[in-house]
Amino acid sequence: MTKENFQDISITEIAQTAELSRKTFYHSFKNKEAVINYLCDQLFDQYFEQLLQQKPQVGEMMLKTTFDIFLNFWWQKRDLIQLLIRQGLFDHMNEIWQQKAIPRYQQFAAPWHVQGTPTQVNYVMAFQLGGFTNILRVWLGQDQPESPEQIKDLMLLAAQQLADSLNNN
Repeated sequence: MTKENFQDISITEIAQTAELSRKTFYHSFKNKEAVINYLCDQLFDQYFEQLLQQKPQVGEMMLKTTFDIFLNFWWQKRDLIQLLIRQGLFDHMNEIWQQKAIPRYQQFAAPWHVQGTPTQVNYVMAFQLGGFTNILRVWLGQDQPESPEQIKDLMLLAAQQLADSLNNN
């Protein structure tokens, strides 16, 4: 995908690059989109593993730590994220993230998580993940993205302004 458009890549090219036969490829994957799904699954499993290792904290400290984990994880994967953005596959990645995140919602005990019905949790996750993934798109979609620390400061400022606006009413 660094050399050509994903849509133009054939299964034969993928198999040859991986030094596999087409038969072996099809034994593991239904199509080339399944390779992207597998890649995204692996990424999110790695991310959630780091997120779940976080020790519960109170208030702002939990938010800062969560932002640190999020930003530093994806910063290390920025070349891949930039490639997915360029290839028009970022939204597909986002859909997979949403599907994987919802079942893990209760595993990650964050003070901002809503206790509610599955439908309510789905909407809350869509809201939260939408913010996170759009930050990734804007931040890592640039040729020269800011440092994770700079983005964390902006995210904390935005969260504080949101909280302040709710407290003022």
